[in-house]
Amino acid sequence: MSQAFFVAGTGTDIGKTFFSSLFLAKYGKSHQFRYWKPIQTGLLEGDDTDFIRKITNFEDFHFLKPVYRLRYPSSPHLAAEKEGLEIDLKKLRLEIANIRNFPVIIEGAGGVFVPLTKSYLSWQLIRESNLKVVIVCSTELGTINHTLLTLESLLQRMIPVVGFYMVGPKNELIEDNIKTIQMFGGVSCLGLTTFPSQKLSSQEFIEFAKSSFDTDRMVLDSLLDIGDDFDS
Repeated sequence: MSQAFFVAGTGTDIGKTFFSSLFLAKYGKSHQFRYWKPIQTGLLEGDDTDFIRKITNFEDFHFLKPVYRLRYPSSPHLAAEKEGLEIDLKKLRLEIANIRNFPVIIEGAGGVFVPLTKSYLSWQLIRESNLKVVIVCSTELGTINHTLLTLESLLQRMIPVVGFYMVGPKNELIEDNIKTIQMFGGVSCLGLTTFPSQKLSSQEFIEFAKSSFDTDRMVLDSLLDIGDDFDS
């Protein structure tokens, strides 16, 4: 069974990197997970791999290098074009094939309909990989519509979604958001983690992840098809 999985978001800046950092902080050491963002755009504004490296303070082993590191903050097809490049889909497919049987968190770029090239969308790469997917969605207003659209687009294309995980600020909408998405989307909520109330050191963040992320192990067990006999 493949251990690598995709983290897909309902949009840009929705919380995929926060989810990935929580997952790595909690399971990186115990299960030897690594983080990989194959296509990083917007380097002028920040680098997700460096952010997670700093917030966890984990060794280089836990981070795979992006295939593409692009400066412009846009979808990959445009960011590559501005640097005189075109995303090589064969290269991406090969890289995914090489790591699919290892425990790797693969964070996508933006939402699932983001163009990787002028004729190829992100969901197509996810489908061709045949890897499990966790959808990350916001706790805030609008998340029902965005999450249901993302779920429908993936499930209708026979992409194996294991469920959705909600991240964001605390608010009074969360309980109903989760219930409504589950009812109409037909998949389970794998959990909820709200943003910490203050900036945390690396050690504090790891402790926060261990206590606040995937508290009933639904994410881990859904991905690895394991039961309670595997210690986290």
